[in-house]
Amino acid sequence: MKNIKIGLIIIVIFLAGTTAFAQKKGGSSNNEWGIGIRLGDPSGLTVKKYFGNNSLEFSLGRSHTWYNDRYYDDYYHDYYDDYKDYKVISDPIGFQCHYLFQKPINRIGDQRVGGLDWYYGFGGQLITQSYYIYYDNDTREKFTDLDLGADGVIGLEYRFKNSPISMFLDLTLMMEVFDDPFYFWTNGGIGVRYNF
Repeated sequence: MKNIKIGLIIIVIFLAGTTAFAQKKGGSSNNEWGIGIRLGDPSGLTVKKYFGNNSLEFSLGRSHTWYNDRYYDDYYHDYYDDYKDYKVISDPIGFQCHYLFQKPINRIGDQRVGGLDWYYGFGGQLITQSYYIYYDNDTREKFTDLDLGADGVIGLEYRFKNSPISMFLDLTLMMEVFDDPFYFWTNGGIGVRYNF
């Protein structure tokens, strides 16, 4: 529980800093929100706030969507030599926050393109999950895993003409800062948002 509180405090400080930075750097044009669904890692809710040519994006949902079992098998083999088995008792929850620089793509080859942006940025994410480890002597111990990391992200976003709908695709490289420093992993996602 203490680790979760520390993680939440770090997130609040990070959000306050990135929001202040966005308001200082962002322009006043194209100020709007987008809210939608994201499939990938994490899979869940996505919210985006546009500041002129920049934006601030939040994603909250289930993490380890595709490689949950492999991740924990590797983790236990590396750190717990005497474990017998494990049982996940909660879904892994991930939260991402990214400050993004939006760049329009006007042409692809000879074709003019409207509404397509590529973007890159930085941010952080928090992932938490609880589980039991069963040892060879038939005892068990409950663990709550809390991972806090720094992110670099790149992606594409297409906004349909005369429509509030946009679609996106992104790829994130995360470096854990806590609790397994310098452990790298990738996240990716695809989704749709309603902009207002």
